Amino acid sequence: MLEREGFVEFVKDRSLSRILDIGVALATLGFISTVSQVMLMRELVATFYGNELLFGLALMAWLIWGAVGAWGIGGRLTQWKRTSPFTFAIGISAMAPLLIAQMVLLRGIRIILGTTPGAYVDFGNTVLTVVLIPTFFCPLAGLLFTLGTRLMLERHGTAGQAYFFESCGAVVGGLLVSFVFIHLLSVFQVILSLGVLAFTSASHLMWDGQKHHRSLFLPLAIALGAVALAGGIALDRWTLSWQWHDMVSYAESPYGRLTVQARDGQRAFYTNGLLSFETQSTFPEEVAHFPLLAHPHPRHVLLIGGGVAGNLREILKHPIQHVTYVELDPQVITMARAHLPPSEAKMLEEPRVRVILSDGRHYVANAPKHSFDVIILDLPPPTTGSLNRFYTREFFAQVRQALRPDGLFALGLPSAENYWSPELMRRNLSVYETLKTAFPRLLALTSGDHLFFLATPGSFPMNAAAMSERLIARAIQTRQVTPSYIEYVFSNDRFTADQQRLASGRTVRLNEDLVPICYYYDLALWLSRFYPAVGELFERAGLINLAWLSLPWVLIVLLTRYRRHWAVPVAIAGVGLAHMMLQVVILIAFQTEHGTVYSSVGMVVTAFMAGLAAGSALGNRLTRLWERRGTTRTGTAQNATARSVRFGLIGIQMGVIGLSGLLVGLLWLPYEIPAVAFGVLAAAAGCITGAAFPLAVLALGEYTASAAGWLYGADLVGGALGAGLGTTLLLPLLGIPQVCAFTALIGVAGLLCLL
Repeated sequence: MLEREGFVEFVKDRSLSRILDIGVALATLGFISTVSQVMLMRELVATFYGNELLFGLALMAWLIWGAVGAWGIGGRLTQWKRTSPFTFAIGISAMAPLLIAQMVLLRGIRIILGTTPGAYVDFGNTVLTVVLIPTFFCPLAGLLFTLGTRLMLERHGTAGQAYFFESCGAVVGGLLVSFVFIHLLSVFQVILSLGVLAFTSASHLMWDGQKHHRSLFLPLAIALGAVALAGGIALDRWTLSWQWHDMVSYAESPYGRLTVQARDGQRAFYTNGLLSFETQSTFPEEVAHFPLLAHPHPRHVLLIGGGVAGNLREILKHPIQHVTYVELDPQVITMARAHLPPSEAKMLEEPRVRVILSDGRHYVANAPKHSFDVIILDLPPPTTGSLNRFYTREFFAQVRQALRPDGLFALGLPSAENYWSPELMRRNLSVYETLKTAFPRLLALTSGDHLFFLATPGSFPMNAAAMSERLIARAIQTRQVTPSYIEYVFSNDRFTADQQRLASGRTVRLNEDLVPICYYYDLALWLSRFYPAVGELFERAGLINLAWLSLPWVLIVLLTRYRRHWAVPVAIAGVGLAHMMLQVVILIAFQTEHGTVYSSVGMVVTAFMAGLAAGSALGNRLTRLWERRGTTRTGTAQNATARSVRFGLIGIQMGVIGLSGLLVGLLWLPYEIPAVAFGVLAAAAGCITGAAFPLAVLALGEYTASAAGWLYGADLVGGALGAGLGTTLLLPLLGIPQVCAFTALIGVAGLLCLL
């Protein structure tokens, strides 16, 4: 009854309405931040080489610059006597030009750096760009959260409510960008629409009693909306033409950007800035003919990737009965039909060809046993956790099951014609040794700068004479893979040298789903192209183990026990770090089990964000409950509130420990984990993180925007460490089980800090 009366009083004095005003503004901030983060990450991947290091650095930079704005700049500005809504409105409206400038600069960065299309950007310039580009937007976003929290406090709300509204906006933004924006709108249409939303939010914030201020923002919103509708696509194409001078078409898909260039009758297809294939190339001959000539009677073929690159054309030259071509991105097929030469495009309609739009690993795992004579994998090397799934012991075992007893499996890796650096040796040898766990017979062929593996459980001969005889007998017309070329590949010095390298007995780690070491090896290989000495550094990093990682946390706990006022921020930073680590682990584990189809992965990401908002709401509910208990001035009531909050934060740390252990237990189960289980785990991880912030503000005992910005910054710094270290270093080196153990260790450290 008392609660109801208090609520009625609250409404009567219009406090609720005023809180909702700033709440809507904070939700807009969360919405814009999430959508712009996704668009920036996609643009970075399309501009630079999209490996795990780039993802980790970009997310790390985003979070750290956000912490600078929330904790550093925001902490100083909130020392002013009062924050005006007009100040917040100016700040959120400033997002529009900053977002546009950020995207325009990123579109032109290859021109500024003098890098040709399809070429790698120097690592130093890549890092510099990834670190500096977010400075356009992220510090302002962090600052606005702190200023918005102060406005919320001045209107008799709480910091937890500010966090809740911002989280709700992030959830809506994540849903729309994942399932609507990237399917229907161009990049600049999205960015300009965010500007419209920013100006509209600023106008709404000025609604009450400040109409003259509101008039500043409404015309800007209307003008920018007109530009977004009329010129967004044109602006998108114009800025892309800066780096793609001969571009004839481009398309955005959930998996990246596809670009087509025209060069004197030739078409070059790029995926996320890197060359996928060129028409008139002879490379598809090697991809298709090496395995199909090695097999005596190929009838049923499975091709994973590369069909539109010319592989289908070459495969169909053999007396096969059926080809199943699995392609993840439907946009690849659409672009190929529109821009390939008619003779190439018609291969997709050939009666013997069946096109499957699905994740290749998921298809192989569910294929009937002994379905195919030959399986050809033509995908990029294991540069990311998603691609690494196609080079693991578990996947090779699935391929063995899908092959007939005398079947053949083929894959290729970018390599070197003569010298194998230590980094290249580790990557190639790891894939080779992992293949040997499923296939007793392996043949390695080097052609140019590519290494092909032919693996079979069968006993048929795989040599130059047998392959040449089959080429002649099948009357196959080729430009490069001729009998003399086959003889050359088997007889040159490189063939013998490669067999010796692969049989050297050098110790490397096997690539497994739970320990994806190969994308770490590939990352070291990529870095060695720019800085050769980095290979030695990565060799030493391989010595990292869980015992070494526990030492910093021991020191942190001891220091926090000495400086007790650090306990809550350190615990919150730990929760942010643990959340990022768990998010990466759950996503990689989900993709391994159920594939990387975008709608499925989007479900897991949505569950993360929904859990974040739900946890924030739960934390706010608990803080209001405990605050009411402590409204009396008696020491007993106040102490009871403090104990309750402390127990709540301890419960958060226990949740981190329990969720980490549960995840490891589920991954060790011998059967497939349902997709819904990953959604529940993702929601639980988000809920733990969302509930921590409101409780931490109450535990800190400082109801100020500066304190909230401090805690928000600590959360972001922890997340940045998780993004930078977890995805690029700890996950491939330690593996998922030990990363979960490390996450549990973070929870234990937070627990000891709070006790």
